[in-house]
Amino acid sequence: MKTVKILLIAMMGFSFGIGQASGQTDNTKTKPIPPSPVSVFKKDVSAEKALEYRRDYRGRDFLINGDRGTYSFINVPEMYQTATVYRSGGQVAMLEKNIDASLLGTMTDTDAGKMPLKDLLTDETARMQGLLVIHDGKIVLEEYPGMRELDKHSWFSASKQILGLTVHILEEEGLIDLEQTVNYYLPDYNNDDWKKVKVKHLLHHVSGMDYVETNANFMNPEHALARVTSYALASRHEDGGQSAYDILKEVRSYIEPGVKYDYASPNTQILGFIVERVTGKKYEEAVAERIWTQVGMESDGHYALSAQGEPISAGYFTSRLRDMGRFGMLYTPSWNKVTDKQIISDTYFDKVYDTTYADALKRGVETDKSKYFKDGQSHATYQWDIVFSDGDMYKAGRYGQGIYVSPETNTVVVFFSSVYLNQLYVPGFARQLVQQNYR
Repeated sequence: MKTVKILLIAMMGFSFGIGQASGQTDNTKTKPIPPSPVSVFKKDVSAEKALEYRRDYRGRDFLINGDRGTYSFINVPEMYQTATVYRSGGQVAMLEKNIDASLLGTMTDTDAGKMPLKDLLTDETARMQGLLVIHDGKIVLEEYPGMRELDKHSWFSASKQILGLTVHILEEEGLIDLEQTVNYYLPDYNNDDWKKVKVKHLLHHVSGMDYVETNANFMNPEHALARVTSYALASRHEDGGQSAYDILKEVRSYIEPGVKYDYASPNTQILGFIVERVTGKKYEEAVAERIWTQVGMESDGHYALSAQGEPISAGYFTSRLRDMGRFGMLYTPSWNKVTDKQIISDTYFDKVYDTTYADALKRGVETDKSKYFKDGQSHATYQWDIVFSDGDMYKAGRYGQGIYVSPETNTVVVFFSSVYLNQLYVPGFARQLVQQNYR
């Protein structure tokens, strides 16, 4: 429980904007010590500084996201054991460039304020590290204000789309039935509540289980959400405590499944356990076989492992920005620029555009995105945060990561950021870019 209590103190700091960038306390001030500009991480970090980061990093640094946290986001294998998602070893799908500098003039409206995109890229509060825009299969904008081009940055929860697509593929293979209960695939999940939750409920974040991502649940050290988060984020220097699998199997429901959209990373983590059970393979191998090796990726990807050795399928995946863009292209008419095989079938879009759970989104806890996306919200499904009425889809990741896909305009926007204490929400700019330039 020591690890849990330490991390929960950090979570309380995150929730209320209290904390420090370096993990050191300034006892003479109540204001957080500001982190270094992200532009620092575009340069080579000295061997001495890197060693300091590696030795001192702890799970609380992930939650505070100061200098050690920011460094860790582009150097995950230095802080955590990782599982590799291998590329095929074949030819890289090279992306033609047709840079359109006028895109930098796109007017954005985010928590950071109203400003042209070129200013958002250098805004010290938005802390954007990488941005890639692909239109009609060509790179039209590529910027790295806070990382090097070859760095691998964590997608965080934006990587839930990898899991969502993997589940869809396994359904088409006949290995997963979305109408089956969790207990059918994971017999250890055998309390009466788990026996009512179906795979589709996890996939669409309507499980009704009591691990919803609210501040109250994060700050209660006895709550399953706080415990599983703490143990999953424990660094290689810390006690890993219990496994996520064991913690989550004891959770009970707080509402009937299918009623409310409640964003909860445990839903995704349990789907990862199901993927391993039905394929008989490690999660990262199942993903590599069905997605990563099928695309002309330029590099391997990596999942962070918890101290218990479980892949954090709920959101700790890392890759190069261009490979994130190639993944996004699978959802567009330009998929054949990066793969010879149509990985995302037409049936996928039929299911994603189904509005069965539109009312569930309206009833959800802390899910209103209208402040950031002022038009066209429809529903949330297949791990997408928002599916818009015009067919566009969006998935966010903690600290400002994102995948925005517009199949109709054949556009992909992917980006990495490192927002201090997760205090700002900036991804609305991606829809604004598509709407102003391609519609």
